Amino acid sequence: MAAGAVLGYARRKPYPAAKVRRFEEYKRLLSEYRYMVVSDITGIPAQALHEMRRKLRERGAVLKVIKNRLFAKALDASPRKLTPAFSELLSGQNAVIFTNENPFSLVTTLRKEYKMTRAAKPGDVATSDIVVPAGNTGIAPGPTMSLFNKLKIPIRVQEGTIWVATDTVVAKRGDVITPELAELLGKLGLKPIEISIPIKAVVVDGKVVRLEEVELEPEVYANYIVDAHKKAVNLALNACLPIPDVLGLLFARARFEAEALATALALPLPGVVERLIARAYAEATVLLNALKQRNPSIA
Repeated sequence: MAAGAVLGYARRKPYPAAKVRRFEEYKRLLSEYRYMVVSDITGIPAQALHEMRRKLRERGAVLKVIKNRLFAKALDASPRKLTPAFSELLSGQNAVIFTNENPFSLVTTLRKEYKMTRAAKPGDVATSDIVVPAGNTGIAPGPTMSLFNKLKIPIRVQEGTIWVATDTVVAKRGDVITPELAELLGKLGLKPIEISIPIKAVVVDGKVVRLEEVELEPEVYANYIVDAHKKAVNLALNACLPIPDVLGLLFARARFEAEALATALALPLPGVVERLIARAYAEATVLLNALKQRNPSIA
């Protein structure tokens, strides 16, 4: 190679202004927000993302659709250090939610409250019962009437349009959407398929936490705590640990075992004599009944 030859690639053209702006925006978001929630947006309609972005903005979070390679470069240029596992998340179509609130609380809210809907497509599975409501459809009589009839939706023609006579369930939760049903729902403007943004992972202090590694439902943690308390009390009781929560149980068990031992040894102690007399009476009664069976003349 000739002396002075360039060994590496050197970019000669300036980066596009839009790319530079996006890069700087990534860096700013990385510096302003403490946590990140990485989500897969493959197949999520733009309108649904827009609505999600608006709702998140109301609670001080930012949803940003990212360019994977450019975002990786912004991370390299930022002081934030991430584990190598983060690079595995940057494949496919992704959005990052930047937030300063507890990210797990945010994810729980996303799952429960931030539901989005889209139009049904053939082959979709109904996420809930789908109802065609009664009333004016605004559709003129014509070929569409055959769709209503095929799907057994009662209709009538009134004032030049098709009216649905009664609320009609056209699919149960879990049913597969047929092409005919998808077509009719589209004509009616109904969007019955619930969707949510699939969460890939939460990034906390540079560590990538995948959701399958944690449990987000508060009720589950409450059950964990109750179960742990029961096991701790049982362990302390068996080990005879003199701690406040167990002392009362230890005294009660000790008293019960002491009385049982004194009864077994027939010790004439206060509180035991009564048991001894009751036991002797019961044993004598059993013996008397056995003797009466052998000799009925015994009074």
